[in-house]
Amino acid sequence: MRSLPIYSAGLRFLQRLGYSLLQATLFGAILGLLVYYRVPRAQLSEDATPIALLARPSAWLQSWERGTYDWRARSLGGRSSRSDRVVVVALDDETLAEARQDEHPGIASNPWPREILGGLSNRLIDEGAELVLLDFPFTELSPRACLAQGTPSLEGLDDDRAFRKLLDRHPERSLLAFSWTLDRGIPAGSRLWPYRVRLGTYPSEADARSRVQSVLADQRPAFLIPAGNALEVWAGVASEQEGQRVVLEQGVREPPKVQERRVTDDTYRVGPLELFVSLAEVQVEGLDVAQLEEVRQLEHPVAPLLGSASLYGSITVVPDPDGVVRAVPHLVSYRSREGARHVLPSMPLMAAMRLANTRQLRYADGRLYVGDRFSIPMDESGYSLVRWDAAEVGRGSRGSVSRAIPAWNVLLNLFAVREGVPPRSVHDIEGRLIVFTNTSRQAMHSQHTPIGEYTPAGAVLAQSLVNLLQSEGITRASPRMDLFLTLGLAFIGAFVALTFNRGLRSFGDVWMYLSAMVAVGVLYAWAAWYVFVNERLWVAMMGPLLAMGLTFIFTIVQASRSERQLRHFITDVLGRYVSPEVARLVTRDLRLLTRPERREVTVFFCDLDGFSKLSGELSPERLIQLLNDYLTEMTDVVRSTRGQVDKYIGDAVMAFWGAPVRTERHAHYACEAALKVRSVLLERQAYWDKTYGHHLQCRIGIDSGEVLVGGMGSDFESKYSVMGESVKLSMFLESLNRGYGTSVLVGDSAARLAQDAYVFREVDRIRLKGRAEPTRLHELMGRKGEISSKVQEQLALYAQALTAYHERRFDEALALFTQGVETFEDPVAGVYAERCRKFASAAPPEDWDGVFSLEGQ
Repeated sequence: MRSLPIYSAGLRFLQRLGYSLLQATLFGAILGLLVYYRVPRAQLSEDATPIALLARPSAWLQSWERGTYDWRARSLGGRSSRSDRVVVVALDDETLAEARQDEHPGIASNPWPREILGGLSNRLIDEGAELVLLDFPFTELSPRACLAQGTPSLEGLDDDRAFRKLLDRHPERSLLAFSWTLDRGIPAGSRLWPYRVRLGTYPSEADARSRVQSVLADQRPAFLIPAGNALEVWAGVASEQEGQRVVLEQGVREPPKVQERRVTDDTYRVGPLELFVSLAEVQVEGLDVAQLEEVRQLEHPVAPLLGSASLYGSITVVPDPDGVVRAVPHLVSYRSREGARHVLPSMPLMAAMRLANTRQLRYADGRLYVGDRFSIPMDESGYSLVRWDAAEVGRGSRGSVSRAIPAWNVLLNLFAVREGVPPRSVHDIEGRLIVFTNTSRQAMHSQHTPIGEYTPAGAVLAQSLVNLLQSEGITRASPRMDLFLTLGLAFIGAFVALTFNRGLRSFGDVWMYLSAMVAVGVLYAWAAWYVFVNERLWVAMMGPLLAMGLTFIFTIVQASRSERQLRHFITDVLGRYVSPEVARLVTRDLRLLTRPERREVTVFFCDLDGFSKLSGELSPERLIQLLNDYLTEMTDVVRSTRGQVDKYIGDAVMAFWGAPVRTERHAHYACEAALKVRSVLLERQAYWDKTYGHHLQCRIGIDSGEVLVGGMGSDFESKYSVMGESVKLSMFLESLNRGYGTSVLVGDSAARLAQDAYVFREVDRIRLKGRAEPTRLHELMGRKGEISSKVQEQLALYAQALTAYHERRFDEALALFTQGVETFEDPVAGVYAERCRKFASAAPPEDWDGVFSLEGQ
């Protein structure tokens, strides 16, 4: 007999437990590693890395994770209030449309002269703005002439110098923008300057910076050449005469000194880039500069705009690989020609540093501290996630901050003041920070963010600045925490799968398993959402959910495979039509099948009456159809009473109760099955008569006793079955029904076991070979409490007649039996009436005990 290596439900559970824990460890470790390893931004676009096999799947997982981040970011924005501390002043389409129709010179076409932008910046400061962030590129010389009407002190200056002069009126109240790229650009060509002229000697580079800036603003190369403990500033010139003129223009009082330019001078050359870096760089304590994004090319304001009276900050934002901007790089590094690293800040960060009155930054525990006033979460690469104060960007220029003012309104105030009249508008910007940005369609200056596809770039900077001023941001959980969460969810998935480990037996089971998995997933997603919204903590969602889901699915699949193999095993042993209840109980302990033993059971044998006649009258197809229909009904009855179909013998059905699942009511179940068979035959007679043209009747034999149960067969095929005297007697009782005219005959043992719930009458006492004691036969009449009054009269008359029969009062018994035949059409009474007639003519011997001997046993 085929057997399984693990018999008990407990051991099978341990097997599933081990498998599920293995799956949890496997998927938790794999996905945990992918969650733990966050692809550096510098490697996101690289196809080949030292750990490319890990980088690519990790990037895929991060892309899915970013989708969940956007959902959480919008949820947080919907629960936030917009800040009014930062105000956007927008050079929008309405402003440009109004300017095209205005009579003031220089503003009808775009771009406006820089003198106008400088005037607007000063106007905002005059109206109370604390700081103006100019989100405009000034990487080329202005193509516009300076207007300077009404500004005599600026007459004769070009547009860039006029702009610089205007900004110098309010030192460190303006912030100019620069941008950067990761690709190294091709340096532009320069004139050949064969001479150089000395413009002064200074004790330090900082002291010489103003002179260097003025040289660079004149579009000349500057040189800082050591002279003892000091530094000399030299300017490149084309000739000695030009050198003398430059000395006069620069206001140098000492006699001009002009020399030929040497090759070694390039070592000390200071270009606009070097000057800009020295003006913009900041110092950071506690941060490994090598971890920052290293930029290759800087797009900074042109040399005439470089001055110490202004601040400088980057406006570059880098979208994630899916094109969505979620973080702002507050710090980047730039490597000079000498190999030194310089840290450059973002525009919002520089604004916060100005408010905190510091150029020193400190990085500790995942936060960037701006003096003692502000701090913000930032990763080691210099990026800070933007905490949005709105769920969607909406229309207009304000983005997620509270207000946006059209630049046209400020421009009208500027013109009004210049013309000597009061300002036209009150903007309520006292003590606020202004982000002056271009949001017109011509600028094409928008970003795709979690709150909208067309978020103005200036609004992104404004929101980032709000985060700094409020010292609020989004902290990403540490890789270790995400790893532990992934492992934990994987084991939770295993636990849930083990909780529902019965296998996929039905659609209901599938629905229940999916519902359980979805419920746990939704619960974790809600927890991740909750800590994001309330604690501003971004914990991994997709990695843990995938680990849980894969562990759950593989554990369930394995459980289903084991369950299917187990069901196949049980079906092979117990038969195709095993009762689900029996199968469930056997599943708990397979030793019920694999351990042969002697056990008391009740055997049921049912045979179709007149099957031989049917075989000759029906075609083979119709006969098989009828037989299948009939056997299906009989099998359903056996299964519904927790019985086990042993075998089919032609039209006969053999079944038993009490094995493999033990029960004390095996006789009751067998009797109930017999009554149900009788009811089914009665219900289906009309259909069978109509369909097959035959009236079906069956005979049943039932007996209880100790039999041998277990797997029986060969090495090729075996089946769980029973063997013993009760099996033979039940078959014999079924055949005796024909002689007595009964339909259900029950052995004495079964009748005694079930007499508390069912009504029997003694049919006969017979002597069988191999048995010393006579065997009593009983007919099953029905359930107690359900016997009709007519049947009760029949049974009373029958009992009276049978008593007279055993007391040898044959004439009296004959009369009573005859009355039973005539009144109730009782076939058993007819059998006894015939015996009484024989005994009336020839009395039995004196030792007659009423036992009937069957010939040919």
